[in-house]
Amino acid sequence: MLGQRYELVEQLGQGGMGTVHRAVDHRLRRTVAVKTLSAELARQPEFLSRFQREARAAAALNHPGVATVHDVGEDTADGSTEPYLVMEYVEGRTLSRVLDAGPLPPAQAVDLTCQVLDALDHSHRHAIVHRDIKPANVMLTGNGTAKVVDFGIAKALSEVATRLTGTGVAVGTPAYLAPEQINGAETDHRTDLYAVACLLHELLTGRPPYTGDSPFSVMHQHLAADPVPPSRLRPELPPALDAVILRALHKDRGGRYPSAAAMRTALTEAVAPAHEPVPAAERVPAAAPAAVPTPTALDPRAGAPAGPAPSHDPAPSSGPAAAPEPVPDPAPRPPRRWLPGGVVFRPTAEGAVALLGCVLALVISRSQVIEVGQFSRVALLAAVAGAVLLLWSARLACAVVWGPVAEAVAVWSELARGYLGWDTHYVVIALLLAVVAALCLAAGYRDERAGGFALVAFWFTALTAVWFFLDDLRKIGVFYVLLLAVTLAIGTQVLKSRTRSAA
Repeated sequence: MLGQRYELVEQLGQGGMGTVHRAVDHRLRRTVAVKTLSAELARQPEFLSRFQREARAAAALNHPGVATVHDVGEDTADGSTEPYLVMEYVEGRTLSRVLDAGPLPPAQAVDLTCQVLDALDHSHRHAIVHRDIKPANVMLTGNGTAKVVDFGIAKALSEVATRLTGTGVAVGTPAYLAPEQINGAETDHRTDLYAVACLLHELLTGRPPYTGDSPFSVMHQHLAADPVPPSRLRPELPPALDAVILRALHKDRGGRYPSAAAMRTALTEAVAPAHEPVPAAERVPAAAPAAVPTPTALDPRAGAPAGPAPSHDPAPSSGPAAAPEPVPDPAPRPPRRWLPGGVVFRPTAEGAVALLGCVLALVISRSQVIEVGQFSRVALLAAVAGAVLLLWSARLACAVVWGPVAEAVAVWSELARGYLGWDTHYVVIALLLAVVAALCLAAGYRDERAGGFALVAFWFTALTAVWFFLDDLRKIGVFYVLLLAVTLAIGTQVLKSRTRSAA
């Protein structure tokens, strides 16, 4: 009995980080899954507080694709402390068990991966990064839906990894570790997207993107080798699916998708012409009556040191005979392209904003609103350049054309030090505008789909702040420098993105 509340009924598995039990919560009279962590972890002086903090944060997650964390605590017996985590009991199989029968149909694999991305998008919006996504941490329930498990301990484990292993390698499974985890660098939500790409690769081909004779060999490949596109191992897969996986497997986090939602959208678009969503009746059924609980599935495919699976766990059922896979329709013809980017004639709201900026910049260039230096010529050049760049990237066009427009507005604004002086509340307003400008610029740089709107906001907030702090002739020079720097930065980012997509 743990904490005088949880009766351990049946051991369901054991791994390097702890033991999984099916248990009964006598207070609420329900079946739960309890993961007791190893005594070695309990001896870490800072682990218990970190473990409890992360588990309580994970308990705030409320999503159908996330296995719920019910409770966290520690039990003291014979002078030793045993931390434990109480979670929702999920009946079904882990995807690692499902993969014992071979790769999944493409539509099934994409459907499950999209469900995982939905769950991660929810956790990332709550500032919780899983850090250990793998088939053993995704449950396939009886109705064929996916649940991501083991939220609440991944971060706490990674924070004590150096002391536990004697190396700089974070806790995790080598086949799914992102390069930044292997290097001991900072991780963020894009670390999870790398692991999701490894997961999808294995669901489609039956093997992760990197394999080797030892964990060190696999980790070296994560750092230095290019992954094999899934279509080379399974030729019927569409090339668009390769592109999604390879982008998410980019060594540099900046080259991956900016969010789980963005990756899900790209994945859906990549297979939309070829596959329809998988009906629940056609999904791979979960084995019954055996059940594997919420914690990390404890089987050899988990990669980390693990004990043998319990002998009572039956082999996965093969289920009904699978219907023949539909032959994918030919991939849609891509839009006309200019090397290395694409010229796309497709009206969007962002494009309309860029076009409006072109018109306003042209008007400003002819109206002599600002008579300092070469501003009129710069505004005219920006209008022309924006109209040309609009054929390639609406975001880049917004970065070019809205600068002169915002500068003209800043000139006529009342927030100028010459009129207001250094009164504290005006200084605070200008500082806040500068902070907002920095955030908008970062958002515009990272958002490949609608970053133009953030860039428009950047120009208005940044130049208004500049006109307060630089109330002299230097502010027009600062504007020219900003216009050039932002154009080069956004242009380089767009070029890299388009080049990757073309490849």
